[in-house]
Amino acid sequence: MKRLSCFLMTAIIAVSVIPVGAAMAAQPEPIRIYVDEYAEGQVMSHVAKSVIESEYDVPVELKTVAVGPAFLGVANDERSLFLVAWLPRTHGDYMDRVGDKVDNLGELFDGARLGWAVPSYVPEDQLASIADMTKPDVVDKLGGEIQGISAGAGLMQVSKETIEGYDLDDDYRLITASSAAMTAALKRAIDNKEWIVVTAWSPHWMWERFDLRYLDDPKGVLGDREHVDAIASKGLAESEPEVHAMLKRMHYTLDQINTALVNAEQTSYEQAAQTFIDEHPDVIADWTAGESKQAAAN
Repeated sequence: MKRLSCFLMTAIIAVSVIPVGAAMAAQPEPIRIYVDEYAEGQVMSHVAKSVIESEYDVPVELKTVAVGPAFLGVANDERSLFLVAWLPRTHGDYMDRVGDKVDNLGELFDGARLGWAVPSYVPEDQLASIADMTKPDVVDKLGGEIQGISAGAGLMQVSKETIEGYDLDDDYRLITASSAAMTAALKRAIDNKEWIVVTAWSPHWMWERFDLRYLDDPKGVLGDREHVDAIASKGLAESEPEVHAMLKRMHYTLDQINTALVNAEQTSYEQAAQTFIDEHPDVIADWTAGESKQAAAN
């Protein structure tokens, strides 16, 4: 009887363990999407996560990092993405370092722009361009500060070069802060009708919320219009060809991005991403070409 009991127990354990092990083996490794603090990157990364998981049954994890580590991560990981490579100017240095180790999947949207911005109530006859910031009265009204964002952002590096290019070193300091802190400082200044210069970019919800204008950049230090590309690890095309192909078809209009960013500011990145997906089934169908791994399995 004891020998029979042992035999039955062994059989039960074998039956219960093998399917679990097989299921675990069948589960693919997650795709890692590196995300920086840019709001459009947050929204687009949440959209990509939802589409990849629902249409291709592949798990996705989001990892928030600074821009430099995002490029290095995609270069070194086998299954990773970064969806906000601002090119050719803003993230050009990062791309030069890793360009031969990543796949550029193409443009997610065009018409992106960097610059320094002021509230529109700041008189244009006194402060119309970055060159005007050398005027003593302007320096005084701005308190010798330029409100920036996080230290690792490409915009901050370009802003440092702009300070040097316009000989503003002696009169101004570039304030490092999060994007949220930058917009909070902007709101406080506007509420009090104070002068402020912020490092800015488009698209961003602040252009919908506040009446702002970019300062002219006669020396062109901040660069011209940019495009935002998706980059992927070299191994993704082989390990997830359908996902890789979908990402190459992924594209937004500026209006779609702007609307999503306003929604994100009012709700959350996750909710704004889901709202975009719910409101644009034709766009998602174009990206996925009307197919999915789940649909194929059925």
